[in-house]
Amino acid sequence: MAAVMSLRTKATGAEKAIWMLIISALVFIEITAINRDRLFNEQSEKTRAEEERQHFTTIGKGIEANIEQSQKQFEATIGLGQKQFNATLTAEKNNLARTLKGLKETVNAATGGDGFCYAILTPPYAGNTNVVSTVIPQGKYPLTNVNALVTDDDMMTQWLNDVTRRGKPNAAEEFAAINDRAQEWLHLGDLPPQFPERFPMRADTVVGDRRMLTIMFWANNGSWTEKFALRRVNGKWLRLIRVWRQRLDKKKNAIVADVIFERVDDGFPDDNNAKDPHALSSSHSR
Repeated sequence: MAAVMSLRTKATGAEKAIWMLIISALVFIEITAINRDRLFNEQSEKTRAEEERQHFTTIGKGIEANIEQSQKQFEATIGLGQKQFNATLTAEKNNLARTLKGLKETVNAATGGDGFCYAILTPPYAGNTNVVSTVIPQGKYPLTNVNALVTDDDMMTQWLNDVTRRGKPNAAEEFAAINDRAQEWLHLGDLPPQFPERFPMRADTVVGDRRMLTIMFWANNGSWTEKFALRRVNGKWLRLIRVWRQRLDKKKNAIVADVIFERVDDGFPDDNNAKDPHALSSSHSR
């Protein structure tokens, strides 16, 4: 186009107009082509970007799905492991509980557990003063190596009454002598459960209308104290049996005595010396 125009050095007005129209048309065509190429490139870039976005979205969703699946598998694995751990722990606890129970049973069978025993005197009849003394075990297990210290409360009370009447303090030698006469040590040995056994002792006599003994027992499972009393009321013998076991009261920070067995006949007179395992005064009742 430039070469043709150069050959026409003296162009007429009409030619110049035509050439201007041609040039304008070419410019328009070029601009249109450039715009079309730019639009095409922009559309292509948008299409490529959308395809990449969709591709990455698909990849992201796949990753999320994999992560979610992995999380579920992890949680399932952890849950299964936790269930297995809990089952194993429960089984071990049960095994330990059975072992401890068996061990406790073994210890209780060897020592006597929480068992105890008490002694009774058969009330005298037909003017007899000698009575039968019997020890009665209580509990599920046998009591082993049972020993007892029997104190004749009536003898001690009579001595206290004599001291009160004299109005003089007792000497240590006199107190030791009365203790020797009023107390007796007994070895009862092993006692099968719920099987009464007779045993002899110096205090198995009843003179008059009353009898009271304090009996302290020791065995392999601990110690306990009994108060035993007989009273004849209106010609009828009534009996009192009360047994205490000592323990440490942590709240009170003191040793307390709990009644673990009690049997008192109706109408038995109130007696201060029978209310406490260590009570002993110069007067039985009030």
